[in-house]
Amino acid sequence: MLYLMGIGLGDEKNLTLLEIEIARGCECFAELYTSKWAGSLAELEKIIGKKITFLRRADAEGKISELLELASKKDVAIFFPGDPLAATTHAEFLIEARRKKIPYRVLHNSSIFSAVAETGLQLYKFGKTATIPFSGKFENVKNILKENKKIGGHTLLLLDLDAEAGLYMSAADAVKILLKEKILKPADKIIAAGNLGSENSEIVFSSAKTLIERKIPTPAVLVIPGKLHFREMDFLETLKI
Repeated sequence: MLYLMGIGLGDEKNLTLLEIEIARGCECFAELYTSKWAGSLAELEKIIGKKITFLRRADAEGKISELLELASKKDVAIFFPGDPLAATTHAEFLIEARRKKIPYRVLHNSSIFSAVAETGLQLYKFGKTATIPFSGKFENVKNILKENKKIGGHTLLLLDLDAEAGLYMSAADAVKILLKEKILKPADKIIAAGNLGSENSEIVFSSAKTLIERKIPTPAVLVIPGKLHFREMDFLETLKI
């Protein structure tokens, strides 16, 4: 059987009791390239009492068939930062498992898609999400912001990363990109949030111009507010800098 397990935000202490119980009976793997994880693989191994094989991007995406073949013979657990299905590429595990008729179970955990509510914005009012990429191709960001603006929706902007190379886009760099591409104006009010779900989280609401000078911890996200409910406005007032 295949188990997809979310490690959640923060570190290994965010594992659920159920995940620990199940993992102790599995051959374990961990994929840590889709997000910046603050935990320790060694500490995670101590908690579950098992050796964990680290999967690089090529392993996780290029060897799905091998991992599923193993899961057809024994219990296999794969740990993912945040929630197992927050990264769209992980759905491939489920697609292939269903095709091969291999039983699976998803053990969900916290992710940025729920933690962003800590900004005070209501989750049901978020529109589509976009990623600000290192590639320099921003058409998708522009289009999604335009679509969300039409419906008054908030826009969650994820910031690109390359965990294997240790590269994490900062909130300040992301804002600079949006200003350079004229997606934002210096006076536009936006939210920057870093390390959500950890004890070192930071959330600020300010003009784009001001955020360029602010050092927000990574991993970080930006939120472009849409039409605000009065309670959302009240909350944002407490985040102003």
